Amino acid sequence: MKLICFPYAGASSSVFLKWRKYLDGIKIIPVDPPGRGKRLREPLCSKIEEMLDDIKKQILSLIDNEEEYSFYGHSMGCLLIFDLLHEMQKMNLPMPVHVFLSGKNPPNVAVKTSIHQLDDAKFMEKLLEMGGMDTRFFENPTLSKIFLPVLRKDLGIVEKYQYKDKKQKLPIDVTMFFSPQDSWTDSKHINKWADFISGSFDLYHFNGDHFFIFNYEEKITGIIRETLSNKNNIIPY
Repeated sequence: MKLICFPYAGASSSVFLKWRKYLDGIKIIPVDPPGRGKRLREPLCSKIEEMLDDIKKQILSLIDNEEEYSFYGHSMGCLLIFDLLHEMQKMNLPMPVHVFLSGKNPPNVAVKTSIHQLDDAKFMEKLLEMGGMDTRFFENPTLSKIFLPVLRKDLGIVEKYQYKDKKQKLPIDVTMFFSPQDSWTDSKHINKWADFISGSFDLYHFNGDHFFIFNYEEKITGIIRETLSNKNNIIPY
């Protein structure tokens, strides 16, 4: 079983590789757009369509009929998964056995606050309010110079994302991880993800900021492992 992971804004999906210690028998495969991870020197994408074209090529090389696969995405990664799956559906490609999402309202709910065009000081202030970021990161000129442009571009893509009505629901099962304290999601919207799929929808609540998932790694990976064990020959703990 493959667990293909999609990044949140400004990040490389390789951050999920540390979950390997909890997910024996599951191959964690990071998928990244240009400008991060091993592709740090490549030009950043300005539109979600550019990201999708790039990621779609990667996915086509990763999926086959020999091994089942699943998706995980946090925040921006949820949007990438949503649009990608609709593209795959049009191409009659095999769907993932399960999709795990976290930290994102449904795609038809626009982001209320735009921060990607703020000056550096205000931009960093808003990023720190999101949580999950060390102040020392912004105090390091080298790191700031590398990653602030990535964050700006990615958040610009998320903030300018325009939902286009889909004629068909996605034939997938979804597990959503959610924190009521996450300022980037809303309790009144989060259940609406179920409206976009024809399969099952399970919602798990946690406490914490936008990056709560890293405070509950063992719990969340346990849910992933148990969920996938029911769809594959993976032995649960």
